[in-house]
Amino acid sequence: MNIAFDALAMAALGGASGQLGQAAVSALWEQLRARFRHDQGVADALEAGDSRDSDAVIRLSDALRQSAENDAAFRANLEAFTRQYGPTAFAVNMVRDSQGLNAPGGTFTAPITMHFGGTESSAQ
Repeated sequence: MNIAFDALAMAALGGASGQLGQAAVSALWEQLRARFRHDQGVADALEAGDSRDSDAVIRLSDALRQSAENDAAFRANLEAFTRQYGPTAFAVNMVRDSQGLNAPGGTFTAPITMHFGGTESSAQ
């Protein structure tokens, strides 16, 4: 299973919304706080709880990824959390004011690169 470490980090830093999301992330936050209590940078990021702080999100995401690589039980816990609270359906995105992209019945897979005028946009 592919764990969305960045999404988990953002949620743990206060990016979850709704009563269920906040309750679920509160339990995850307590586990992470105990696990990373000796890593001052990660502990500080968790205490600050600012999902808009990109440095904190990266720090926590990296710590989650590294811990999951080194601890199978922790990885299983994150996978279970992701299965239970993560998205349950494919995301459907709508493009408005398309600049010439017309692909009825088309299928897009990542990575996607689009060129519009002199700019380039990529999605992974």
